[in-house]
Amino acid sequence: MIVVSPEALVLALSTVVRPTTTAAVFAILSAARPIRLLLVYIVTGLLFSFGVGVVVVALLQGWSEPQASDEVRAVIGIVLGALSLGYAAGLLSGQVELPVRDRTDDFPIDSHTWLGRQLADLTPTRTAAAGVLTHLPGLFYLAALNAITNSTTDTLSRIFQVAMYNAMWFAMPTAALLLAAHRPAELQGLLRRLTGWVRRHNRRILIITFGLLGSYLTVKSGAELLA
Repeated sequence: MIVVSPEALVLALSTVVRPTTTAAVFAILSAARPIRLLLVYIVTGLLFSFGVGVVVVALLQGWSEPQASDEVRAVIGIVLGALSLGYAAGLLSGQVELPVRDRTDDFPIDSHTWLGRQLADLTPTRTAAAGVLTHLPGLFYLAALNAITNSTTDTLSRIFQVAMYNAMWFAMPTAALLLAAHRPAELQGLLRRLTGWVRRHNRRILIITFGLLGSYLTVKSGAELLA
């Protein structure tokens, strides 16, 4: 029987619209042959993130077995929660830079960054690199993988949940791929508005989401550690 962790599902839903992914898809749609580049972006990024997820779940598997220490699992959650709260605090204080800054032009990523240089002059190789870079394992993914390993001891169920998370993570670029051939102008206009909204509220969105994640993990894991 396939078991789905509600915690991992909520974390997956939070990844559907991410600033860097939205900006990357917008840049790809502005390039020549966007459908081909979107395919490269999705396939490369998906293979990378899914592979990393399966490896991490396999490494965490020993800590999710019945004989594993509850304290170890709780400590993992506390560490992830502390990192998330630290990131939110860094954004709030201005010590941490935003992944997508406020800009007045149509290009969504600072061209002086590595990702910006990849997206400024897109080739299949650069698009593949962007697919990996915008889907590096972050706090949300690691927290979801920890929740997945703790939800069941069945290997197939864990792999299914990793695949489910990644399917939601790539839902927006996949939808863009499906719509690009039929309504490219309307899709680009929608992404332009979405990217603009993300730029205007990027700091607030990240502070709230990472603050909530950090608070939840810290309180939940702290209660488990003290129980």
